[in-house]
Amino acid sequence: MAKYTRCHRTLKDKTSIDRGFGPVCWAKVQAEKAKEEAAEEGYYDGGDIVLRRVDGYATANVPHAIKYHSPTGFEWGYGGSGPADLALNILYAVTGDREFAMECHQEFKWDFIAGVPAEGGVIKRDEIIEWLRRNGCEVA
Repeated sequence: MAKYTRCHRTLKDKTSIDRGFGPVCWAKVQAEKAKEEAAEEGYYDGGDIVLRRVDGYATANVPHAIKYHSPTGFEWGYGGSGPADLALNILYAVTGDREFAMECHQEFKWDFIAGVPAEGGVIKRDEIIEWLRRNGCEVA
């Protein structure tokens, strides 16, 4: 019987032997791959913010350029560290102003991120721009 080199467990079925991973590790590998692919997509194009889940991982079309609260990634639907980093990075992506993003992201989190449903959604750029204007930040 073949052994998986990472955990040294015996691979018992043909599918596991062929791919070199047992079912548990294979699921982890697939999830890591999906997370990496989603991160590669995470570049803001100047439009709406799209929040979605890929294999259970929260992804957004903004890069995680500033890792301030959550080194493990974005989240939404509550007021924790993942939502705070998402809010911070959205403001930074939209304005390009790190200082403003740092000052205002907690309020933005509560106004936009905390209420997003678990499956994700879209935050309209126009709504972000209006919020920014009300908070003293004009965006070109």
